[in-house]
Parts: sequence; C-alpha cells; structure tokens
Amino acid sequence: MTVERDVQILADDNAMAHDALNKCIEAIAERIKGIEEYVQNLPTPDKILYKPKGVDDYLSLKENLDLIYDKLTALEEKVNG
Repeated sequence: MTVERDVQILADDNAMAHDALNKCIEAIAERIKGIEEYVQNLPTPDKILYKPKGVDDYLSLKENLDLIYDKLTALEEKVNG
C-alpha cells in the first residue's frame, strides 16, 4: 500500500503545482492586458499638439518641426547672406 500512498502524494503535489502555475499565468495575463490597454492609449505623434507663439492654431508635431526648420532656414540665409 505504500506505493499507492506515494503515488497519491505525488499526484497531490502535482495538482498543487499545476494550480500554482495556473494562478501565475492568470496573473501574468492580467498584467499583459493592462499593459496592452496602456500602450493603446499612448498618444501618437499625430495626436500631440502644441501652439507656438505667433501662431493662431495648435500644430501637430510634424507641423511644428516644419515651422522650426523654416525658421532655421531663414536664419541661415540671413547669416550666410
């Protein structure tokens, strides 16, 4: 009967290990779900708006960079003649 008892102990240990692993996997899945939701809500460059001085409307990141480069080009032309 000791073999049957040993097998039962091993089966019980195996069941506890599986339960622990399942709980870990469920916790990881919940964390991944939260991360995915957070990442989906991150603002993309087209959603980032800024209103520089002297401009009536808010500009996107691309429009702001275009404005900066236009001003830099104008300054370089003044300096270099």
